[in-house]
Order: sequence, then structure tokens, then C-alpha cells
Amino acid sequence: MSKRFSTLDTTRLLFEHPRILFRLIERMDRHESRYILESDLLQEVLSYSAPLGKADKDRLRLALNTDNLFRSGLVIDIVKAEGERRLVFQDALINLMRACNASLYQELTDARLRGHLVTLRDVRNRLEVSSFNNADPDFTELRDDLNERVSQLIGLLRQNVLRMQTVSAQLADLSGDASRAPERFLEFRQNLFEQIVTLYDRHIKPTLVFLNPDSRLPDGSNLFETLNGMVQQLERNDHHELADQLFRSAISLNALYKPIQTIAQEVEHFLRKTRQGMVQYNAMEHFYGQLRTLKDETETLSLRRKWLEGADFARGTGFLIGLRAQQRPKHYAFGASTSYYQLLFSELSLRLADLKRAAEVPQLASLSAASRDSRVDVERIQKLYQWLETLPLRPTEDLVQELHGRLDGFIDGYRAPDLLAALNRLVNSPPAGFQVITSNRFRTLSTGQDPQQQFVYRKRRLAATTTQATAEEKTHA
Repeated sequence: MSKRFSTLDTTRLLFEHPRILFRLIERMDRHESRYILESDLLQEVLSYSAPLGKADKDRLRLALNTDNLFRSGLVIDIVKAEGERRLVFQDALINLMRACNASLYQELTDARLRGHLVTLRDVRNRLEVSSFNNADPDFTELRDDLNERVSQLIGLLRQNVLRMQTVSAQLADLSGDASRAPERFLEFRQNLFEQIVTLYDRHIKPTLVFLNPDSRLPDGSNLFETLNGMVQQLERNDHHELADQLFRSAISLNALYKPIQTIAQEVEHFLRKTRQGMVQYNAMEHFYGQLRTLKDETETLSLRRKWLEGADFARGTGFLIGLRAQQRPKHYAFGASTSYYQLLFSELSLRLADLKRAAEVPQLASLSAASRDSRVDVERIQKLYQWLETLPLRPTEDLVQELHGRLDGFIDGYRAPDLLAALNRLVNSPPAGFQVITSNRFRTLSTGQDPQQQFVYRKRRLAATTTQATAEEKTHA
């Protein structure tokens, strides 16, 4: 009697050595078949187990023997045709292996999507004549069938999105010859165009149409019209919990439309690339694939592998050399303190007040160096003083900078002497409830009229008096 392995032990060996089934599934998808040839399985096991030790080699060859796979239930049927044996594996095992490798996800075709839609329409028609009674076994079976089919559809579409998101690597593989054979670029581009158009027409476009809530189908309602019809039927018959669950499923399906639309735009953009653009695209995709490999090494059961082992990658590419010597980009973030928001809202209030007072802004008479008139200077200063008396101010750390920001670009004919006059007025006659505090620190200011001309001034701070500060605290309280 030959050695036998249980289903659990055989499955454990398959997942300890997943590359065997990965390659067989790739070959199965390439030939668009639903079975695996026994000769392919034997050849793959022999080539994979050749470098292993004797014990591991014997264990693997015994476990993946056709008889053991059939007795353990992982192979559900053996078909003899055209002088060869074809092994049909459990769909659950194949789907689980696909879930472990995103590149093995199958793109949904128009026929498969239409099959799911026809099934949901049939469930809707059966729901119309259902009793909606939980004691009726026909209704409970129909309810479970509906939940299973909707969940299965969401799972397939999510896998399809993950598979399509790897289209960048697939496009890089298709365009790899462009950088190696520039003299055949036109011929290569034609072949590439045909392959990508097939990918777009057979997989991406049908999925876009299937998930588009505004699509109109000649043979009946679209996906979301079908789901909404079942939701309304369930609500009319007081099955609100099931209706809410189905409604949330429809929202999840609708959310899958945008990432697939982004993938379609990426494919269209790739078709417009020149040869140089393809070479650059392939280079970026090549190094991105290396980083993905380093990341996959951290997704193991070892708790020590939490960081990328990227030292060799950094030295080999030169991308990151000297990166630590560069300063990190400074970011702007909102503060978390109450005073920060009070200052922000105060600034917004002052800006809005200035805009409302735009009609009251004085038109200061312009002066020229050739004709100076003391009367013009007096009128100019008087208008400026009158406007300053009605100007709302708040405590600030730099009064000169604050006045410059309020005057520059807001008053026609503004010039540096106007700033000096306004500052002198506020220093000698500060607003009610405020005081001007002069420090020994100096700063520079550019008025914008001449970029080369800068003014050095002593920093002055406008602070609220004790009475004013107490009143503000009571107001905020």
C-alpha cells in the first residue's frame, strides 16, 4: 500500500511550495482551459523538487501524485481525452491560490459579467412572486441565494480591480522590446496597439459598462436598476434589514467604477507614448518592481522583518544617495490650540472688514518729485489719519508689517512715507485699549516699489492693555 497524505497535509504542502500551482494556473489561463494536464503537473513537480533534499523531494512527489490528489479531494475529476489525462482541481483551491497572487486574478469578460447580470435578473423575477415569509423554505433559499450571488459578484469585481491595477507591469512587459529594438519600433507599436486594444475591449470596457449606473442595455435593466428593484420589493414587504444590506452592496459596487475608470485612462495615455516615453516608463516600472519584491519580503510570519532591506537597492541604483543630507519639505498644518483658531478667525474678520470698507478707502493724492506742495502733503496725511481712526486692529507681534499689509495694494497711491506717518500716529496716539511696545530688534521691509530698496526698522508690538485683555477673556468665556 502506497503512502497517503490527508487533505490537510496535502493542502499545507501546496501552500508551502506555491510556485508549482502558480505556474500551472498561469499555463491554464494562457490556454484558456479549465483543467491541468497530468504531464504538466508531473514535469513541474520534478523540476521544482530537483534542488530539494531527499526527504522534502520524496514528500512533495508523493503528496502531488495524481492518485493522492484525487483521494484527498483536491482533484474532483480526471478526464481522458486525446490520449492525455486532464485534472480538474477544486474551484475553491484554485481561487484561493489566485487570491495569494494578484497576477493570477482573471479579468472579467463581457460574457461572465452578463451571466452574473442575467442571474440577478432571474432572482429579481423570482422575488416578485415570492411569499416574503421567513417560514417559507422557498423564500429563505431565495434570500440566501441572493446574498451569495451579490457577495460573489463583489468579490470577483474587487479581484478584477486588483488585477487591473497591475496593468502597469503588464504594459511594461509588452513594451520591453521598444528599448531594445528601436529600428522596429513602428512594427512593435502596431503589435502592442493590437494587444492593448484587445485588453481594453475584452476586459476593461465591459467592466466599465457593467458598473455604470447610467448604462442602457438592449436586453433589459442594468445592474443597479436590478438591485434597486429588489430593494424596493423588500422594503414594501417589510424586510428592511435585507433591503439595507442589499443597498449597501450596491454602494460598494458603485465605488468600484472610479478605480477602473482610472485604469482605462492609464491605458489610453500609454498608447500615446513615444519610444522615449516607453523606455522611461519601463525603467520606472522595473525599479518599482524591485521595491515591491523587497516589500513582499516583509509580509511574512517573521515579526522581525518589518522594514525594507533596501541598502543594496540604494547603493545599486543611486536614487537615494545623499537623501538624508537633504532637509525634509516643510509642510503647513493647522494648529491644535484655541489661541491659534482665535488668531485665524480674527485675521479673517479683519480681512472681511477691510473688504466691506472698500468704499471708504481714501484716494490719496499722488506726488511727483518735480512739483511738491505742502498743501497736498497736509491733505494726504489728514485723509490717512481719518482712515486710521476707523481701522480695526488686533494685537500683533510686528505692527510695521501689519500696517504695511493693510495699506499696500489697498490704498491707491500708497508709498513708504505713508507707512511712516501711520506708524508715527499709532505710536503717539495708540488706539483705545492698546499700547505700542518698542523692542531693540531690527527687521527689514521691502515696499515692493523697488525690489532693491529695503527699509530697516525697529520692531514694534501692538499689545492690549490689561483692561482690554480682561474684557476679551470675558467675551470668549
